[in-house]
Amino acid sequence: MEKEGFLLDIDYITEKDEEGQDRPVIRLWCKSTDGSDFIVVDKNFEPYFYALPYGYEYDVGEIKELVEELCIDREGEEIRVKRVESCQKKLLGVERTVLKIFVAHPRHVPVLREEVKRVGLTVLEADILFAIRYLIDNQLRPFDGVQVEGEEIELGSAYTTGKKAIAASQVLYKKMTELPRLKILAFDCEMASSYGMPSPRRDPIIIIAVAYQHQENEAQTRLFVLDDEAYKEGDDETVIRTFLDFIGAQFQPEIIVGYNSDGFDWQYIKERAKLQGIRLGVGADGSTVQYEKGGILPGVNIAGRLNVDLFKLAKRDLDSVKVKRLENVAEFLGVMNKNDRVNLSPREITECWLNPAPSTRERLYEYAKADAVSTLGIATKVLPLQIELSRMVGYPLDELAKMGRGRQVEAFLTAEAFKRDELVPPKRGAEKTYEGGFVLPPERGLHEDVIALDFSSMYPTIMISFNISPDTFVESQQKKAEDEVYTAPEVGHAFRKEPDGFFKSIMSDLIARRKEIKNEMKRYNKTSDEYRLLDIQQQSIKILTNSFYGYTGWSAAKFYKRECAEATTAWGRYFIKQAIRMVEEFGFQVIYSDTDSIFAKLTETESGITDRREETLKKAKEISERISNELPLELEIQDLFKAIFFTGKKKRYAALTDKGEIVVRGLEVRRGDWCEVAKEVQTEVIRLILVEKDPKKAMEYVKRIIQEVKEGKIPLDKLIIHKTITRKISGYETKQAHVIAAERALASPSHIAYEIGSKIPYVVIKGPGKTSDRAFPVDIIESSEGNEIYADRGKYLVDVEYYTQHQVIPVAHRVLQLFGYELASFEEGGQKTLVHWL
Repeated sequence: MEKEGFLLDIDYITEKDEEGQDRPVIRLWCKSTDGSDFIVVDKNFEPYFYALPYGYEYDVGEIKELVEELCIDREGEEIRVKRVESCQKKLLGVERTVLKIFVAHPRHVPVLREEVKRVGLTVLEADILFAIRYLIDNQLRPFDGVQVEGEEIELGSAYTTGKKAIAASQVLYKKMTELPRLKILAFDCEMASSYGMPSPRRDPIIIIAVAYQHQENEAQTRLFVLDDEAYKEGDDETVIRTFLDFIGAQFQPEIIVGYNSDGFDWQYIKERAKLQGIRLGVGADGSTVQYEKGGILPGVNIAGRLNVDLFKLAKRDLDSVKVKRLENVAEFLGVMNKNDRVNLSPREITECWLNPAPSTRERLYEYAKADAVSTLGIATKVLPLQIELSRMVGYPLDELAKMGRGRQVEAFLTAEAFKRDELVPPKRGAEKTYEGGFVLPPERGLHEDVIALDFSSMYPTIMISFNISPDTFVESQQKKAEDEVYTAPEVGHAFRKEPDGFFKSIMSDLIARRKEIKNEMKRYNKTSDEYRLLDIQQQSIKILTNSFYGYTGWSAAKFYKRECAEATTAWGRYFIKQAIRMVEEFGFQVIYSDTDSIFAKLTETESGITDRREETLKKAKEISERISNELPLELEIQDLFKAIFFTGKKKRYAALTDKGEIVVRGLEVRRGDWCEVAKEVQTEVIRLILVEKDPKKAMEYVKRIIQEVKEGKIPLDKLIIHKTITRKISGYETKQAHVIAAERALASPSHIAYEIGSKIPYVVIKGPGKTSDRAFPVDIIESSEGNEIYADRGKYLVDVEYYTQHQVIPVAHRVLQLFGYELASFEEGGQKTLVHWL
């Protein structure tokens, strides 16, 4: 029979062959164009890796025989090489004869690769996962097409009785243009505990909230709620079983998402299920949830379903959200405003649960629904780009979501290397660091009518223009004639002009593809589905392309080549300095430059200008066109700022665009270790200066807030500071404020324990000792009134002096000092300034 559809996921299982030996069986989890699911099994693919001697002169036949005889006894199992083939491959552009070593099972690879190393061979590509190796060799990609020939069989598992699969005789890639209709389920667990933080050994799950959606259909919600009697008995079996049944037998989603679900929800469910004797069989084949160990954040795998923890995506991709709580990320992405939903602390969750009043319970239910709906909403915002990256990189979505950008680039390069008969080189250790981009320090103070110019894709363009690639680098002892190489300024690294390097070839293809897509986008309305899909595709290409430079200087990269990164930044510094000179010759004063951007304004000597803003834009267009024509880079106008002020340090400024938008970079308002009132103060000060151009009004506003802090008129939640625990509390030699707060929470009657990676919320209270000694954990606070806090049967006072002197005043002074206000100006009656408003 023949079948075609979309590939969603891949894994492998172990079966016995005709001789009773273990063999791996690839499983492809697919979805047909009509929406039905099907499984493909392939029993023909063999695990393998490559090896070659350190030197160039060797007898292939002798080495081949030596490797074929390798045999290891491990715990009574005889592990040997299955067979060895010699073949021709390129390694960094050089043709080599290498050995392709086949083994019987993927678990034999780590054992045999060490033996191969011991006989003096360099091992290559032995760490590529078996399922990924299958995708690469068959040039298959998740969320793209697959065409299968084979016969229908019944899956051989006790949990898949009656489930059919196709035993493949041939599996081919088939290009698909549209994505399949996917079923997505978001979930979130709620627990209640009278003893502080919930413990799975003691506290049952009271609610599992789910929100689910099938493609364009409207999202729906459902709550699995524990009844009161079961809660008293600590019996949440029914809640867990009905939730698992909804996943495995009813909705059967292709994608399951949560927020910190790998680190918390799935772990809690695991412990509760163990206590209740419940098997977590929610895999598409009926298999149980697999928990990965190791790493900072734990992982969870579900066979045939793509499990994605959105918290990991937020940590990697949403740098703008400093405190990455679910409600903050949802608000940032426009999913749900924090003020439009019910918000409860862990203590309030318990209070709502223990209060039988219908209105109180309903508030808890609304809170649970809001968490699930927010999680689903975040998924609908971020997953389209991740799905496209999954298709480009060639890794299943759940694995790609866990990968850093360097690993994504390496996965993409590995697949591209196979297409070009290139081997992936072995990993080398990092050498020395290298100089980065050129920075011209900013001119401190306020500037008006400033143009921001930006080199489009500076580093990728440089790498392509000068054929920068690990395989084109010319070692010093292999010097070529000057007309045969490009030589980087300052550092002197040389790269062959011909033929095109591995990186140039790939990046040129990517840029050409992106250009085609952007041209295609012009045919569609910006609100159309076609435009949206093409936009996601071009964004994915841009992300990968812009990551190549950083990858070459990444110490863990297999294609690591410090000279490539060093030469790229050297050319970058050379061209930005040339551009600065040309911009200044054109009548501009450059007031700041960093790596690939230039901020400039017309010089004060320019006279006869009736509309300075219009003249700035006109001349900026002229000089950007000239620079783009004369340099191998494209300089674009990024923004025209009505007003901008620099603090004097790089990447720290605030500006008002000609469209009326305020842009803030690097100031406290963008950082997570300041309380909310401090951020609000700086935001309003920036607005009053840039929009109303009134620093005096800004100072008056700050003084009013200082007085409100002293009088206890600022809500406690605006005084909370968040900081992340990055290791076990016992692992800190110097006790910082958030660590002391965490210790205090653990020692309190509530016994609140924080996981590694948790943001610790605390306020600073009055008392003896250093500020850090007075950090008080918010999660144990029972109530507050004004500046008084009640917790653990005691009363504490907020340290208003700390908040005024070390939070509000510093963030305000950071800006207002640029307009002449000294620290003394913030004192009662203080009006001292050094300069007048321009």
